Amino acid sequence: MTVLQLVHATFLAIALPFVTGYAKEAAAPVSATAPLTADEQAVVDAFYREKPGMFTFATPADLPKDLVWEDGSAEKPFADPRAIRGGTVTSFMLSWPPTLRFVGPDSNHSMRDVFLDYNKMSLASLHPVTKNWIPGLATAWAVSKDKKTVYYRLDPDARYSDGVPVKADDYFYTFYFNLSQFISAPWYNNWYGENYANITKYDDYTISVTLPEARPYPIYYTTLSPTPSHFYRVLDKDFLTKFQWKFEPTTGPWELLPQNIVQGSSLTVTHVKNWWAENKKFYAHRFNPEKRKFILIRDIGIAFESFKVGDLDMFSLTLPEFWYDRTQDLEAVKKGWIERAAYYNNVPAPTIGLFLNTASPLLADKRIRQGIHYACNWQRVIDFHYRGDFARLKGYVDGFGAFDNPVTARPFDPDKARALFAEAGFDKAGPDGVLVDGKGRRLSFALSVAQSPSVDECQILKEEALKAGLEINLDVQDPTTNYKKVMNKQHEIAFWGWGVAPDDPYPRFWETFHSVNAYNPDGSLHLNTNNITSTADPELDKLIEKYDRSTDVGEMIALAHQMEDILFDEASFIPGDKTPFYRVGYWGWIRFPEGFDVPLSESPNQYGLYWIDPEAKKAIQKARKTGTDLGQKTGIFGEKPASPEK
Repeated sequence: MTVLQLVHATFLAIALPFVTGYAKEAAAPVSATAPLTADEQAVVDAFYREKPGMFTFATPADLPKDLVWEDGSAEKPFADPRAIRGGTVTSFMLSWPPTLRFVGPDSNHSMRDVFLDYNKMSLASLHPVTKNWIPGLATAWAVSKDKKTVYYRLDPDARYSDGVPVKADDYFYTFYFNLSQFISAPWYNNWYGENYANITKYDDYTISVTLPEARPYPIYYTTLSPTPSHFYRVLDKDFLTKFQWKFEPTTGPWELLPQNIVQGSSLTVTHVKNWWAENKKFYAHRFNPEKRKFILIRDIGIAFESFKVGDLDMFSLTLPEFWYDRTQDLEAVKKGWIERAAYYNNVPAPTIGLFLNTASPLLADKRIRQGIHYACNWQRVIDFHYRGDFARLKGYVDGFGAFDNPVTARPFDPDKARALFAEAGFDKAGPDGVLVDGKGRRLSFALSVAQSPSVDECQILKEEALKAGLEINLDVQDPTTNYKKVMNKQHEIAFWGWGVAPDDPYPRFWETFHSVNAYNPDGSLHLNTNNITSTADPELDKLIEKYDRSTDVGEMIALAHQMEDILFDEASFIPGDKTPFYRVGYWGWIRFPEGFDVPLSESPNQYGLYWIDPEAKKAIQKARKTGTDLGQKTGIFGEKPASPEK
């Protein structure tokens, strides 16, 4: 049977009358789980007709006959069958999330992993031990021989948290949603507009996703998440405000209900009742608490005091201050009421360091940027602040194996820094030691940093930089304010970090360094993108585009090295520190699997393998009253590097 394609009409010409008409009829309420009305569906269908090559409606008979379907059935579960469901785990957040939207302004906040990254499911995911594909919202998948198209069979059991079934139409709607200008999310508009060529529906539970060009890892690019059309319906200019504090129905285990939002105080996510994946092979015995409560505590020291007395169940001990000074001699730790663990994982390093905004007049000079590299004493930060436990980040790419560039970060060298500053005209020292140029301008920059332990790192960098004649003034703000400032590119230098997905098969450059994410066509700064250095290099753009189109891993590695060489020379990113582990403290009623976690995990919450043991809780509460010593328990887990870099 011939594949049917919808081929005419434009979105604006047809959609706007329906949007207006729908608004007039809003007096008749629509059920929160009802499908789109006929008028609403007409608007969305018009959008599909506007892009005839992208959206295809077919039948099962149109599926290629030579597909080889895989289902991940050979992989083994990684959760612990001893896990117990129930209880509440209480944690904290340093700042109040600015929105519950997953896209648009302010959506990339610190609570995002709880609501989205570690929660919303996709068609398939990587097994966190073997790195082979396992089922998610799909039960099986097949890759075309040309590595451009991936076919998926959807799990008919899949449901959103409001009970609505997940179907093929939800994946079509994902494109309608992410390509809309109403969401005010240029990154999503670009990603979905440039990285996909077609999506085809064969029936309610069979789809295919086609890439513009072959990819070496096509599943990685096509394992999409669905978007609930019944929740968002027809998008309009009120999207940002309408959904500012509405939690999207999720396919994952945690949902945030309105009654569990105490504005300015706490958020509590609850386990979805009768979660559809509860007993699925790779999801059973995971995400075990009934509730996860997050209390707003704006000071990490106060949060630690809450942890000490048992008001918080877990606390990150990755910072040496907490691992050595604050918990090592704590009575609750010595007597085994609080347990500690260090887990050595195997994930690419986040790009943590200083991001220099080249749109700032003085920072437009490459010599000054390179000089700042040499003026930053990261080794002092590592040795003093991190007790030598951490290591220096090699560059923008670190932890991707062959993709890592052999070139490493510039060391602290005040003489080299001064020589570069002198080339840029800053060759005389003022009375306070800060260099000045012939115009009397001081070599002085503001360093934007969120209120957090990172301020201590920046203080060391500030003190050491003066040895090179560089003045760094700390601009410390609460995390939300700092985030908005940097995303609006109002900073000079930002202490920042971009997370790297642990399952990324190779590094990505487009979001952070392509010029389309730096400047608009009219020359104005492109705000709210990852390119916070305002980097705009035509040669780098060409390499990024070639890299993104490549299907050959060897070629991609060579291109990555070329791009890293350019980034090293341009010096808009100063590599900071990295750690090959995470460390956590937890009250002994929190239990973990025998191996504690899985290699692709960045935190104990990511794969949800822990649980609350009610009997252990009773025993520990009794021990606290009587002062009973249960025996100190500090464990080192995972595969520790033979000789960690210093």
